[in-house]
Amino acid sequence: MSFFSLLILLIIFPSSILALGLFYFGRVLANLAVTVPPSASPNLNPGLIGLNYRSLKILSHDNVELAGWFVSSKTDDEKVKTPLIVIHGLGANKQFMMSYIQLAHELGFPVLAVDLRGHGESGPSIVTLGLKESLDLEKWVEELKKQGYSKPILWGTSLGAVTALLAGSRLKGQLRAIIADAPFDNLYNALVTHAQFFFKLKPFPMVPIVSWHLKKNFGIDPLAIDCVHAAQNIDCPLFILAAEKDARMPLAMVRRVFDAAKSPKSWWIIPNANHEIRTFDNHFKKTITQFLYDI
Repeated sequence: MSFFSLLILLIIFPSSILALGLFYFGRVLANLAVTVPPSASPNLNPGLIGLNYRSLKILSHDNVELAGWFVSSKTDDEKVKTPLIVIHGLGANKQFMMSYIQLAHELGFPVLAVDLRGHGESGPSIVTLGLKESLDLEKWVEELKKQGYSKPILWGTSLGAVTALLAGSRLKGQLRAIIADAPFDNLYNALVTHAQFFFKLKPFPMVPIVSWHLKKNFGIDPLAIDCVHAAQNIDCPLFILAAEKDARMPLAMVRRVFDAAKSPKSWWIIPNANHEIRTFDNHFKKTITQFLYDI
């Protein structure tokens, strides 16, 4: 073997090993992205805070069982009231949304709290990061309509906010309003942020590799799951919330969603909050209440 051939081999072989390693590490990260994170269930239900509720089950368009709780309004003539649908974030479930349920009920709304596919009491499924979850939410809107409730308000946080925005862009004329708390602008940019936050990885080359795996193996195109585009097509009042200290969905990312939306729209930065925790202090409750009463 000539010196030149040996030199080429010494260059190509390590590069091939590195490329193969990056390819398989990207597949691991893509699989991680569509896996529901394990979480401890708080073992709560609305009955524990004195609310009458009933459990609901429906089937998604692809036959995944979806679970929810329906809490009636405080009024006798509840069917003239707008229902409020509460949508949790990744790795949580409807049990984590008790403060949302309680506030909505106190304000006089019937409340539907849902478990996203693969979460809580809903059937097993991968996470599709808003793609199929938003279609599931449309099925819940159809179910409420069958039961006599029309033009619901959607209130989602994190993945729930993404789900609400994507569904809202298709449910034209069918919603009264949307509250979207800490959505990403698009999934690709969220992958960039999360790669840096959780793994200290630079965007290149891992994010393009993970994106390729998501699209090829799961049919999830990170650039197509786009809340900025969705916001441009929403025709109801929209309230976008961002948390002041959110490292996962930073202010600039969430602001792009707000800037793209049509009026009427509202924007609020939740003081001293991070991505995960909403304290439901008086300021938070007053701000949400004002929006709901003004629409």
